[in-house]
Amino acid sequence: MAIKDISHKSTFYRLAMGTLNYGAANVIAKIIGFFLIPLYTIYLSPADYGVLELCASFSVFLVIFMRLGVPGSVSRFYFDYKDDDKLLRDYITTVHRLLILSSTILAIVMGGVFYFYSQKILPGVLFIPYILIVLINSSLSANSDLQKRLIQSKEQSGYMAMINVVNIFIGILLAVVFVVGFEMGVLGIFLSQLVTTVLFFFQAQYYLRKYVNGTFTPSMLKDSLKYGLGLLPSHAFAAAAPLLSKGILNYKESTAALGIFSLALRFVQPLDIFYSMFSRAFSPVYFSLRKEEKEASIKNIYQMVVLGASVLFSSVFILLPSLIPIMTPERFHQSADLVPILALGFIAQVFYMLFTAEVFYNKNTKYISLISATGLTVNLVFTVAFIGTLGVYAIAWANSLSLIAVAIAAYFYSGKEFLMYFKVKNIVLAIALAAITVSLSFILQRDAIVLRSLAVAGILAFFVIKFKPYKYYRTILKR
Repeated sequence: MAIKDISHKSTFYRLAMGTLNYGAANVIAKIIGFFLIPLYTIYLSPADYGVLELCASFSVFLVIFMRLGVPGSVSRFYFDYKDDDKLLRDYITTVHRLLILSSTILAIVMGGVFYFYSQKILPGVLFIPYILIVLINSSLSANSDLQKRLIQSKEQSGYMAMINVVNIFIGILLAVVFVVGFEMGVLGIFLSQLVTTVLFFFQAQYYLRKYVNGTFTPSMLKDSLKYGLGLLPSHAFAAAAPLLSKGILNYKESTAALGIFSLALRFVQPLDIFYSMFSRAFSPVYFSLRKEEKEASIKNIYQMVVLGASVLFSSVFILLPSLIPIMTPERFHQSADLVPILALGFIAQVFYMLFTAEVFYNKNTKYISLISATGLTVNLVFTVAFIGTLGVYAIAWANSLSLIAVAIAAYFYSGKEFLMYFKVKNIVLAIALAAITVSLSFILQRDAIVLRSLAVAGILAFFVIKFKPYKYYRTILKR
């Protein structure tokens, strides 16, 4: 199959298509998953959701140390080697061998630790089968992680979309069969993840076959490790914050309380999806524009991101809390109170991405760990201070406040090199829109779904009429 490369297209075509393609599969999955929530909440209890949430956070934390931050270096060093096929093969070969080796070794070590101490480390989560499956999945996904970074750098977002769609549909189908058909409960979710991971380990190996036949080069390994290890503390701090706060909630309250928080996270996933898919498309486009010194194009992108993120945040903040009582049994209704709190973190994530783009371009990552440490500190201090009085609400506030703290720290630590790309009037408008959104959420009753939907429609109409974002996509429509 021919893989389409869009790196020669116009800036907005590349950014828009990258965003759409990276997010297409996730959007489809989340739409399907969203409508499956009423079904899953029949077969899964809040405690089951709590187990899933703890294991997911543990997996994210574990993968960071398995990969040593090296996959992130591929997104940057690819542009140094892409014009020389031999150098590129040597580089990918070097990274691939390191990832497989480090992931396997750490999985074995952690397996021994959790075999004896799993109930002390993660109370309520059994080593067999749950933690064992997490270790296997985390190790085997090394191939897919490298493949994703390479596809991102080559701007082959269409191919990535196809892989993600197939991956997600297989996972959802297996989950429904195991959970609903065989009534396996939460174990069915874990088994569906295991089968999917194994299948796509081999798929990624097939994609990488023409890149991993080079020569292992210690100097390239050194450069990648230097770049990756500089980011590793940052990633570790970012992953440790939710893992520790969720662990504290699980210990102080219950796994069921964590399950309530988990369901709220699932309702704000549209925001996470947008951030994830856009940030993947944003990085290579930004790096390319910076190299070509196209400042005007970067300013246009920043304007589009700030305003678009504000509109999306407003829509989710107003509408989604009203849907939880309709879609879930009563034992999950408390999740609706957490959705607006968690949505606040999305805006902070977007500004962090914009504040640090120049930092990553200049390979000046020494401050990134300090930025993430700020978020970890805020998260843990707030959680420990208020878990006794606020319970699950303390975790939700700690999550959003930590992201806000990270964005603020990024503003100061980055040297403010990004300020040239911002327009003050757009920042003011974004803040005003957020203020109106918060006010409407208090004025309108939660069960006033029609009025809340009209408010969202009004915000979207204002954005389209005032800023005409469709102009950016005119080239795409013509094509």
